[in-house]
Amino acid sequence: MSENECETSPSDAERDSAWSTLPERDGQFEAGFDRETAGFLVADESLTVVGSGGIDGRLAELLPDPDGERLDARFDDRGVEAVRRAFETGETVEFGIDLGDEGRLAVRALPVAELIFVQLRDATDRVRLSREVKRSRRILDTLDDGVYTLDEAFVITSVNEAVTEITGYSREELVGSHSSMLAGDETLSMAAEILEQLRDEGSDVGLIESSIRTADGESIPIETRFSTVEFANGDKRRVGVLRDVADRRHHERVLRELNRSTRELLRADDKRAVCETIVDAATTVWPDAAVAAYRFDKSASRLVPIDASEPDADPRSPGSPEWEAFATGRRSVSRSDSGSSTGASESDSESTSDGAKRRPTGRVIEGEAESMGSDNALFASLEEHGLLTVEFGSGVTPDDAVEAVELLAANAVVALGRVERGEELSRRREKLAARNDRLERLHEFNDLLRQINGALVDADTLGDVATAVCTHLVGAEQVAFAWFGETYRSGEGLRPVARAGDGDAYLDDLDVLGTDQTRLSPEGDTEPSGRVLASRTPVVIPDVSTDMRGSQWRTDALVRGFQSIASVPIEYNDLAYGVLSVYATQPGAFDGDLGDLLESLGGTIGNAINGLETKRSLHGESSIELELRIEDSSVLSSRLAGALGEPVRVEGAVPGDDDRAVLSLRSQVDPTPLSSSVLAVESVRSVGGDGDPRFAVTVTAPTLSGRLADYGADVTDLRADADGVDVTLTLPRSADVRQLIEALEKRYREVELRARRERASPEEESEPLSASVTDRLTDRQREVVRTAYLSGYFEWPRASTGEEVAETLDIAQPTFNRHLRTTESTLFSLLFGDIGEN
Repeated sequence: MSENECETSPSDAERDSAWSTLPERDGQFEAGFDRETAGFLVADESLTVVGSGGIDGRLAELLPDPDGERLDARFDDRGVEAVRRAFETGETVEFGIDLGDEGRLAVRALPVAELIFVQLRDATDRVRLSREVKRSRRILDTLDDGVYTLDEAFVITSVNEAVTEITGYSREELVGSHSSMLAGDETLSMAAEILEQLRDEGSDVGLIESSIRTADGESIPIETRFSTVEFANGDKRRVGVLRDVADRRHHERVLRELNRSTRELLRADDKRAVCETIVDAATTVWPDAAVAAYRFDKSASRLVPIDASEPDADPRSPGSPEWEAFATGRRSVSRSDSGSSTGASESDSESTSDGAKRRPTGRVIEGEAESMGSDNALFASLEEHGLLTVEFGSGVTPDDAVEAVELLAANAVVALGRVERGEELSRRREKLAARNDRLERLHEFNDLLRQINGALVDADTLGDVATAVCTHLVGAEQVAFAWFGETYRSGEGLRPVARAGDGDAYLDDLDVLGTDQTRLSPEGDTEPSGRVLASRTPVVIPDVSTDMRGSQWRTDALVRGFQSIASVPIEYNDLAYGVLSVYATQPGAFDGDLGDLLESLGGTIGNAINGLETKRSLHGESSIELELRIEDSSVLSSRLAGALGEPVRVEGAVPGDDDRAVLSLRSQVDPTPLSSSVLAVESVRSVGGDGDPRFAVTVTAPTLSGRLADYGADVTDLRADADGVDVTLTLPRSADVRQLIEALEKRYREVELRARRERASPEEESEPLSASVTDRLTDRQREVVRTAYLSGYFEWPRASTGEEVAETLDIAQPTFNRHLRTTESTLFSLLFGDIGEN
């Protein structure tokens, strides 16, 4: 040993002195270490181990045979520095030493005299446990659910990060505070009861669903599961897991509302009910949102709000964000979380197999304030029906909003389609029912019309016609009264001819009876019969009660139960015979088919009366002969004379179908060129022999002879020149000559009555043969025989063959022969029918 070593090393006496103090220092060691797991080293100033104790077990593995070795060979630099600091300061220094993968030592260095006592403890398990605790704490801090511990007094002893996020309090504010800062008394009492039950029943975990107060005073729903845990030192703690169930509750509410709305949509019977259901469901789920359901108005080309959570919802026209979303299925900006440029245009439409674009069912079209007109909005297409809009005022779209709105819109589309199909089916059923009702009414009206037509065929006088019509009309449903008034015989205003039903008192008070036609006005509020007489057009009063205070006749009608009235003129061509007025007990009774029937019936009755007047003129006891000059170059016979440049004489006219007629024309000039020079002439054929200038001219325009025949006149002579026509005709004595002249004046430029003569009747006992034959021939038979006669068929030699006459009549020759034979048989039976009897 060198001198220096002798000088610096402690003497044996010093070591002994130091060792003797160990019992006194033992309490200091034991205060910080577990005696059973501690060992020690004694080193001198050179940090050489001069003694050791308790180095066994795990310590022996970590520090095998330490005696005589230097501490810096066993400790790292930090440990060596700590030991030196203890020597220098004379104070106890505690530190730890990592022994690589082998473990870790907890060290306490205590200077004693010239020695350093180093107490050692194997801290490997403690470090490992500490690391596990830290790792568990990090894991707990990453959980979405909150984890907490309470002592037996419900004081918070620890929380993880999720608890601070849920409550809004910091960890420092929570740990050491009573749990009443979060939970109410009722919740704490419930927890205490559950803990007591757990002890009694031997159960492990309790569950409470309640609410807690956050740092900002908001109450949020929570669910907590907890249990009591006893630690090794005998402490008992309440350990629990806290979960914020607001989102779950909201999701459950969304599902409940979707289920409820689905059931209600199945029961919705119109589109308004569908829209009200989806708006109610959306506002229930998101109370702060502005919700509106729009219907597409095709006529106005805009979206019309059907139901909305806000009372000031307005229609949306082209150019608005809502219209853009509905019309194109596109959004002008993408979602804020999509990472796309806010100015980009993105299509929400889907492509079909052929590349065409269509709006998807219930698809949500999202956007931001810049494009949608609000902080945050969801637009859901209802296809062709309209649009559903949900605007969140908070500017944040809930996580489940898109899916929920899409489901709600999709259900609405299905319901709207079902309702539309149902409405269409109802419309079809109503239309079919209305059509069936109309067919039934038409069947009734046709039966009525057949009955009236049958009665008109059997009628022999004007009274018979009027009585039959009125009687049958009153038999129709809703018709209470009908009357017929004539004017053409009396010439002194309406004169009732027949009536049926309960309305005699009303008719007796009617002021239009007997009033001269010239004093009646088609305007104003005159009783319909008078207005028809003045205007000669049908008048229908659908509701008599309208403006009843201004007209006495309305009051009188209502008193007798008449709710609607229809009056129609009875006329044939331009000849007016009178007025038929019908009264019903229901408003609007004449707005449909019954009114149309009455209007057509007016012409039918006029035709029947004209036929009666024609027969009466043939059977009449006396007649009136008139000579007229009609100055009007547009008359067809005058046009023929003007085209030929010579006067012509029309010796007869046979009417055909429509406006066709065959004229028997006598002219000194060959009229053959007329078929090319006059548009109305179809053909010209000579029917006279040598020196007999008679021609059969087929025309396709109305003739003067035909018009006069319609008025009941029989033309005996008609001569025409380029300026007009001279015509001689006969009328029944009872005919209204003035009415005939007025009718002609309305149609032709100038009419002059040059002569009027009374013609005596034949002997009463000798009925004219012509009348007897006419009574027994049909109209078609008379037309065929008259055409054959005027065509020279009965002359010798014949001026026209049967084939030519048939061609003129536009019929087959066998048909002509049949009509001719029937007529001849009728004529000969009148002449020779009594030969066999004699």
